[in-house]
Amino acid sequence: MNEAERIELESMRQIERMLSAYRMPEREVVKRVVHATAEPELAEEVVFHRNAVHAGVEAIRSGCSMVTDVEMVACGIKKHILRSFGGEVRCYISSEDVRRYAKLKGITRARASVALHADEIDGSIFVSGNSPTALEEVLELCKPRFIIAACVGFVGAAEVKERVLESEIPAIVLRGRRGGSGVAAAIANALLLLARSRACAER
Repeated sequence: MNEAERIELESMRQIERMLSAYRMPEREVVKRVVHATAEPELAEEVVFHRNAVHAGVEAIRSGCSMVTDVEMVACGIKKHILRSFGGEVRCYISSEDVRRYAKLKGITRARASVALHADEIDGSIFVSGNSPTALEEVLELCKPRFIIAACVGFVGAAEVKERVLESEIPAIVLRGRRGGSGVAAAIANALLLLARSRACAER
């Protein structure tokens, strides 16, 4: 075991003690959020909507891709696990068509990326770690199979995450203004690790 592995193991041990009141498998998700932020109090803001862990794991296992609002979220996701189930990580925010459309309409590139690629988001796992406007557009235009809602900010973030909880779409939501790319990726990775462990158990 190398130094990085020892540090992660000890971190997880400490977090496990803090989260002893949480049941599995939700505890695995909350644990990753706390590990990504070093903020144990965030555990109380993680909401599991409509049998979320089961729904998210089954979406991964069925081969769903993950579409992220920004590149930083995509960078943090364990792509090799998702690929093992037939899915891939996609992010459209940097494409030239999105840049042009955002400038033409006077909207954020994140919103534009959803508007132009709504068909690809339908049936996918949408992972929101930065942009409330992208998540707003998803709720208006798309029908993802699952949502991870951890966008961050003072304007619109808390409100749009509450809208996710009012929807029929299974979701894991970090309530309030806080969140970020690291949190969104941590939730996605928790589901990926749960999907992999379940697949291994069935062999």
